Amino acid sequence: MSCFCNKEKTSACNLKIDYSAVQGERILPFQISLNLVDSTLSPSVGENQRFCYDIAAVGEDVPLYADLSHMVFGICDLIPAEEIANISVVINDLPQEVVFGEGGNVELRTAQKPDPPTGCAGLKFDFPLDKVNGVMHICFELTVAREVAAIDVCLFGGNTTAEGLKICGPGCEKQGGGCPVMGYQCSTVCVPVTVTPYAHVGTPITSCCGEPVVAKGDICPRNGGVCRFTISQQICVAVPVEFGAQAVAGTPIVMCGEAGNANTGPDCTPADSNVNYKIVERGNTYKVY
Repeated sequence: MSCFCNKEKTSACNLKIDYSAVQGERILPFQISLNLVDSTLSPSVGENQRFCYDIAAVGEDVPLYADLSHMVFGICDLIPAEEIANISVVINDLPQEVVFGEGGNVELRTAQKPDPPTGCAGLKFDFPLDKVNGVMHICFELTVAREVAAIDVCLFGGNTTAEGLKICGPGCEKQGGGCPVMGYQCSTVCVPVTVTPYAHVGTPITSCCGEPVVAKGDICPRNGGVCRFTISQQICVAVPVEFGAQAVAGTPIVMCGEAGNANTGPDCTPADSNVNYKIVERGNTYKVY
């Protein structure tokens, strides 16, 4: 998977995800990519932020693969419907009519009212797509720009939900403003992983052994009719796990220095003074000298 790293952030997110590689009883064979050419991730003043995605089918016309019924982009749940604009959907080069809102083909699903089949929250696009030749191009804009972060993408089709992969999308933090400061926290994260085996039985191949035997009358055994045997195979399962964390800032505290009518320079010291200031900790309090 290709990766995008915001210059103002240290975290990265995927530009492309591939659900065709996620195995199961049925596979939703679709690849989703963030289209950087059509997107505007860092808009200018007065310009909307724009996210565009390409969805391409890479499946085969066999029962193992399922057509796409709909998909949900897990955008930040703090983004209201009023900040989402200019939604467009193109399927196989044909523009689609978009109806945004409850009951429409594009809906904003919340954690309190998620998408019924998948249980996922976010921006739902209810547009079916063929598993073999389907190509879809989706765009939407935000009137308030957000930091680019990893968001969940849920697919549904063939009575199957595919989820767990993340792509670059609109996070909760707003772009711009303030003085950026980077803090670090060392943590240990653990996650339980369950491996469920499966086996797909192929088409049986029958071969004749020797010459046929022709006998008079019905000599077939009455208790026969079924042959049973067992095939075992040792397997090794590689499970990729992505760890991350969210940081929440506490209540800010200001440490006051000297007040006066003298102007200060860019380093926050009086412009007409060469006095150097330092902060000294005294117990649980701080003093400025």
